[in-house]
Amino acid sequence: MIKINLLPRRRRRRVIPEVGVVAVLAVVAGLLAASYAFYLWRNHQVAADVDRINHQVSLLAPKVAKELALEKQIEELRAKEGILKSIQARQIAWPDLLTDLAARTPQGVWLTSASIGQSGQQFTLQGTAMSYSAVAGFMTNLAGSQFYSDVDLQAAQQSKLGQTAVVQFGLTLTMRPVQAAVQGVSR
Repeated sequence: MIKINLLPRRRRRRVIPEVGVVAVLAVVAGLLAASYAFYLWRNHQVAADVDRINHQVSLLAPKVAKELALEKQIEELRAKEGILKSIQARQIAWPDLLTDLAARTPQGVWLTSASIGQSGQQFTLQGTAMSYSAVAGFMTNLAGSQFYSDVDLQAAQQSKLGQTAVVQFGLTLTMRPVQAAVQGVSR
């Protein structure tokens, strides 16, 4: 069957859209295609950057591991250094201490024994002197030392050594740490 359009031209339905609509659709399709192409290009760039960064990270990973191991070793060494310093601070400088003790012992006083307390800081001296004033002078001399503090008389009693009257005494001293004593010597 044949169809004939008898309507006037203005009222007829157009089969082909206008050129402007086609042009707009073409521009929109072109923009969509361009944005998709830009998206693909940018995605490829980002993937390349990620691959490059991952490669750099893989190259730096052994260096970072080595750095972390060195930092751990440094911390361990610092802990050991702290232990050594604390041991050294408690250390007693025996040669200097005994030399100082001998230099501060006045004539007429001699020591019969010396002992260290369990704390390692208490030093006990037993001795004999010709008089009480010699014991007092010895205590004064020891109080002026950079190695000792808190010089205390524990006992003093008069006795005879042969035909001579002597004073037997006992003293306790607190020993100062090495650093304090060494600083006192250097002044």
